[in-house]
Amino acid sequence: MKRIAILSAIMLAAILLLDSCSRTLEPDSTFVAGSDIQLKVSGRVIYTYDPLTWQLGYNPTTREFRASDDAMKNWFFVTCSAVPSSVGQKLEATVTWSSGSGTQSLKGKFEVAKAERDIYWLWCGDKKTQAGVTVCVLR
Repeated sequence: MKRIAILSAIMLAAILLLDSCSRTLEPDSTFVAGSDIQLKVSGRVIYTYDPLTWQLGYNPTTREFRASDDAMKNWFFVTCSAVPSSVGQKLEATVTWSSGSGTQSLKGKFEVAKAERDIYWLWCGDKKTQAGVTVCVLR
């Protein structure tokens, strides 16, 4: 009887551990509620697109989205496995951005958390790095 209780406890712990590994964190509420095109990593806004001093780019062949300031000193690029199209869509993406010490990037599974016209808010709720990036499909 004692052996069954121990095995049951071990199985329960293993199930809970496996279940917690597959969960992702909900999108950052301020990111999803906002209307800005921006890059946000680990709760910190890295860049926000300013239409007066920034440019947007989109390449439908490579599914690459670009935002950069006019001097090309500050920028972020997003390359997606598929073109975002609707809320709930899951896709792989690589996000690369300029930083004071060079470039940084992250790759992960993103979900379309919000969609308005041709603008999509992509969220990666990985437990290590929560990241949100907004992309615009230019037509």
